[in-house]
Amino acid sequence: MKKRVTGFLFAVLAGLASANAQVVPVGSTGQHLIARFYAGVDCKTFQQTGFGTAALYLPYIAGIQTQFLFKAGATVQDETTAVLTGVFGKVGLSQSTNYNVVNTFLSPQTVSYYYHPNSSPKDWTDFDGFQAGTLIATYQVKEDMFTTINGVSLGVVSGPFTYSADFTLPDGTTANLANFMPGGGTFSTFAALGTFVTTANGQPQVVDLTTSTGPFALGSCSVMTPFSGTGTNPSNEDSTLQIKGLDKPGGKPEAAR
Repeated sequence: MKKRVTGFLFAVLAGLASANAQVVPVGSTGQHLIARFYAGVDCKTFQQTGFGTAALYLPYIAGIQTQFLFKAGATVQDETTAVLTGVFGKVGLSQSTNYNVVNTFLSPQTVSYYYHPNSSPKDWTDFDGFQAGTLIATYQVKEDMFTTINGVSLGVVSGPFTYSADFTLPDGTTANLANFMPGGGTFSTFAALGTFVTTANGQPQVVDLTTSTGPFALGSCSVMTPFSGTGTNPSNEDSTLQIKGLDKPGGKPEAAR
């Protein structure tokens, strides 16, 4: 039986892929992500709303030089210099328990990716900085489950691209996330759910997401939980042929060879 989450937060990954003419082989690592989940709370009472969102940046994408994922001349590589970022839409949370295992469910939603080579978020509280620039891809996921035991949460999510556009890297190379990983992505993340980012006085840091000027606004305040993960390419247009041994001209199933 599911119930609305009231006192427990989960972290989830944002899918994405990378861009280049070369397709990442099935099952190969396509990218890493570093992210924070923003759990909605009432700005006055700080009671959880049961909804949230997330922001992420990409420190690694197969096929793109790491230097191109951050502002030119950056001396640190983090959210303050990242130029390829993503945000979630409004995520509904629900929950069930199985003895000492907590299962947190994420409602279907869209993850959007933005390229902004001349700007970066000021820090994790600058949510609009993560949804600045040019929309280069959207990724759709259905309801997913994240499992927590002994304070550690593991989430796995997979889904296809629903939109993708070319963008130009600083060296003139044209990139497109869907071309690089046509099967979309499967992402595994770890987080310590319920562990919130705090201020210097040890209190949860509250971020006001009621007045975002970007494409998406959560409409409430929020508290943050960090999470990180890795995405792999689950398939491509030739994966079925590869499995059946028909991926080469004149190929025959393995059993018939």
